[in-house]
Amino acid sequence: MLRIVNIEEIQNMMAGISGLVDMQEGHDPLFDEKVKMWLAKLEKVLESNRIMQTGEVATLRGLIISAENGIVPPGMEIHGRSSKRKIVEAAIIFSLRQSGSMVSNILQKEVDRISDAERVMRQLLALAKAKGLIQQIPDGNDHTEELKYIWHTLSDDPEIGPGTINIEGLVGPHDALIILDRIIASDLQT
Repeated sequence: MLRIVNIEEIQNMMAGISGLVDMQEGHDPLFDEKVKMWLAKLEKVLESNRIMQTGEVATLRGLIISAENGIVPPGMEIHGRSSKRKIVEAAIIFSLRQSGSMVSNILQKEVDRISDAERVMRQLLALAKAKGLIQQIPDGNDHTEELKYIWHTLSDDPEIGPGTINIEGLVGPHDALIILDRIIASDLQT
């Protein structure tokens, strides 16, 4: 189970693919190196989050390095005249596509889990607001303590408490507070 901060770190890495494709479109001479650097950074992010697909990303980076050394990756077809540049570019695009698809699949399960927790939190906060349990919205003086107080209030209520257990089961106690904060900021303060 990834924490929200880790999910967002990986999502930010994935957002970098767009810039890399823009570099390719602009025929940037640093495109090859930037993609290899991006893949290496993605490896580190996945490794630090103990995601086992780290090795697959390393393999994709190795595929690019092999193509730069003149080795045509297995199963890759080059139409027209086969130049080293075409082989390298095909290996790069293949690697970006594979790594993007793989990481998106990993993230989807995590994003779905967070979405479930957010949905339950919205329901709990609507019920708490209707019951008059939420009188004070955190204003920034001691924001974390106010969030903990609200969470404790929700957890102590006999009708709402089981829902807080569900949320903590989905995301853990720290991320439960992050979700609480975000839902209050987006829904209750408007």
